[in-house]
Amino acid sequence: MRIRGLAAGSTATLVAVGAAATVVGAALGFGPFGTAAPALAGVAVTTPDALDPAGTVGVLPPAPRPARAPHAYTPPPPVQFEVPPALAPRLSPMPAAITVSELGIPELVLGAYRMAESTMSAEAPGCGVTWHLLAGIGRIESGHAGGGRTDAAGTTVTPILGPVLNGHLAGNQVITDTDGGALDGDKKHDRAVGPMQFIPSTWSRYAADGNGDGTADPNNVFDASLAAARYLCSGGLNLRDSAQEVRAVLRYNNSMAYSANVLAWSAAYAGGGTPAPGSIPEVRPEPAEPTSAPEPGRAVDAAAPVAPAAPAPAPAQLIPGLPELPCLIFCPPPGGSPAAPATPPPPPAP
Repeated sequence: MRIRGLAAGSTATLVAVGAAATVVGAALGFGPFGTAAPALAGVAVTTPDALDPAGTVGVLPPAPRPARAPHAYTPPPPVQFEVPPALAPRLSPMPAAITVSELGIPELVLGAYRMAESTMSAEAPGCGVTWHLLAGIGRIESGHAGGGRTDAAGTTVTPILGPVLNGHLAGNQVITDTDGGALDGDKKHDRAVGPMQFIPSTWSRYAADGNGDGTADPNNVFDASLAAARYLCSGGLNLRDSAQEVRAVLRYNNSMAYSANVLAWSAAYAGGGTPAPGSIPEVRPEPAEPTSAPEPGRAVDAAAPVAPAAPAPAPAQLIPGLPELPCLIFCPPPGGSPAAPATPPPPPAP
């Protein structure tokens, strides 16, 4: 009984396996015992759009792409920002990028000095003012416009003003206002203005438009450099002569220490370098003592030039570190010059 039950189960299993193989073979195109199965009829599947005559699912050809011609990029228009009128006076111009030359002078300020020399070579060829003389003055007066703190047009970002000339500093002149405070902002007393430190009354006579923008501004390095060159050349001086060059610098500031300082910097710049630290003493510009209209820092006008004082003799050069040589022969007595020989006593009276 038990053997019969196992045989019956095995037979049922074989029948089920055979039926499954038949179904798989029919799906793969084979009939029973390896014969070919009859082809199944194709079933057409319609698309949701019954109006489409194609109506069958398949691979569609790619749609043609529209041709695209290359075109240049057009940037958007710049945004215009209007500064409120109440805020505009409180805004300072943006400083330009400061590039310092090998001479230690900002490139833009150095260009102003060179442009003034070029203009004067055509305007007054007999003067011979040089860019390095202007650079020497600019170095002493304002440190080359405060180290080149100007905008791209050469105008100082912040005003450079000298002390109020009301006599509160020792040696300064007292100069009452001459421009209504238009240049220096002081309606009581004048102040030197700009990178070349012009008194308003002097600027009114020698004002120049060095950068050709139609405005003469003492706060602009191009305008101030050209005005300083005209001031130095006024009176028909020939600055190729060293004595007349000294006269011109003394006219700018009537001080021999100031003149020596300016000329030392000028010679260093002309030689293509800068002075070694400490080789030129820093001298503060001293006020002048004019004989006519007082203008501190500006000796007198060309109508009354001041003759330079005779320079003091240079001290003798000593070699430090050498001891005093000892005396070997004919040594003088200590304490100075040798003593005078004693007067012989008078002969005894008879």
